[in-house]
Amino acid sequence: MTSRAARARRAAALLAAAGLACGGCSLLPRPAPPPVPGDTTARPSATASPHPPAAAVPLASLLPFPPDRLQAAASLAGQFTAAWDSWSWQQSPAAWLAPLRPMAAASLEPALAQAAGDRGVLAQRAAARQTAGATVTALAIRDLTPGSVTVTVTAAQVITSSSGTSRSSVAWAVTLTPAGDGWLVWDIEPAGAGNS
Repeated sequence: MTSRAARARRAAALLAAAGLACGGCSLLPRPAPPPVPGDTTARPSATASPHPPAAAVPLASLLPFPPDRLQAAASLAGQFTAAWDSWSWQQSPAAWLAPLRPMAAASLEPALAQAAGDRGVLAQRAAARQTAGATVTALAIRDLTPGSVTVTVTAAQVITSSSGTSRSSVAWAVTLTPAGDGWLVWDIEPAGAGNS
């Protein structure tokens, strides 16, 4: 993604967040001041305002995608990450790629093929007889634009090898783009690196 497109995406997200913050403030009624003991002066009600009340805008109407579609994106990000972080030293690169390909955009395929065929990683896994299984523990939408959604996916990974078992927690930033009525994974990077 070009830096110009990345800046435009971030600007759109910031404008949307600012709109939500400012829009929400004007919809709240103003509280009445607390009564002063012994004061019998009539006070205006809490909802009285010199301006007519603004029409309440449903939050979902401010989002670029309906909530159920965003839920589907988060679910796919979780499925992709669980498959990405699960592998075996006995597994061929093609077998590891098989569940990932239907979830991935065509533009991600070269990076997936490169990751699957990394000879150094494959040799290390074979030497230690490593097998990994991942379970998604948390999903959160990190960035949302009219053309994409980035979901932070946290996965618990258990790696067994000839020397024992280790556990770790890994966080990924998974960016998805709309594809018809569904989604495709466009990018996956460590959450700390962001998506650029």
